[in-house]
Amino acid sequence: MLKKLKLEPSPQQAVLELIFAASIWGVGFICVRWALDFAGPFWMNALRFYLAFLFAVPVIFAVPQLRSHFNKKQFLLALWPGLFLSGTLIFQTAGLHYTSVTKSSFITVLYIIFVPFLERLLLKKKIKRSHFIYVGIALIGSAFICDFRGGSWNVGDLLTLICALMASSQIVFLEKQAPKISSAFVFNVFQTFWAGIIPLALAIPFESAPKFPITAKVGFSIIILSFASTLLAFLIQIRTQKVLSSSTVSMLFLLESPFAAFFAYLFLGEIFTPTQWIGAFLILVSAVASVGSTHFRKSFLTYTRGRN
Repeated sequence: MLKKLKLEPSPQQAVLELIFAASIWGVGFICVRWALDFAGPFWMNALRFYLAFLFAVPVIFAVPQLRSHFNKKQFLLALWPGLFLSGTLIFQTAGLHYTSVTKSSFITVLYIIFVPFLERLLLKKKIKRSHFIYVGIALIGSAFICDFRGGSWNVGDLLTLICALMASSQIVFLEKQAPKISSAFVFNVFQTFWAGIIPLALAIPFESAPKFPITAKVGFSIIILSFASTLLAFLIQIRTQKVLSSSTVSMLFLLESPFAAFFAYLFLGEIFTPTQWIGAFLILVSAVASVGSTHFRKSFLTYTRGRN
């Protein structure tokens, strides 16, 4: 029991880890935009996943405590989270071909609206009536941020909306699998393997080969996407979902949007219009309100009672 306790973060530590993960994913939006100069969405995602996988497997076999968890059961357990993760990043990357980093980051966080519905469907959790009000506010925010009246809604925004649905599925499926995960690191490596299958299968027939030689900026982007965004940040997600609920985790993931907006302004010079900032504000307010502080308190109580 003590050994297990040491492997899992406390809820307070989990919150700090998730904030750090959100900052990594915020930088990741910028890296994706830069890496698209090197390869299309399919090749780029296949490359990021399998670079991470090939690096991590020798680490697992070099560490006896990890090697014991490298088995068929954990491999199959990671299947659905991995496939939904693949869909999340394929649609997000494709969307960034047509929309801005800042818009993409705020549309992506609409997954927090979808999570409670999927929790109801898959985990049989109840949905509060007030949640439907928050959904309406978030949709209004989406209309502002995409400036539908001004005609700036584009295919990239739609692809990013599909990305948000995929992301919510990955979060909820991961919560469903969390009690069966014996090692967060090994599970993430298996998840990474599954996530790379679809983009690799689509890249070979449908996309031209990556452009070589690569620039320093592209090389830096691929390293960040493979090792920070994929190996480290998703490892943090798996660890923290062992002690926090899907709703709480998705609420903290909201921070990736302001991080992404800040980095997009800093490195890409992207600026929102006042109307779009109103939309971003509405999305964040509705998302935080839809989760509510009760979920966070429940996560703490569940963690505490489960260890007494």
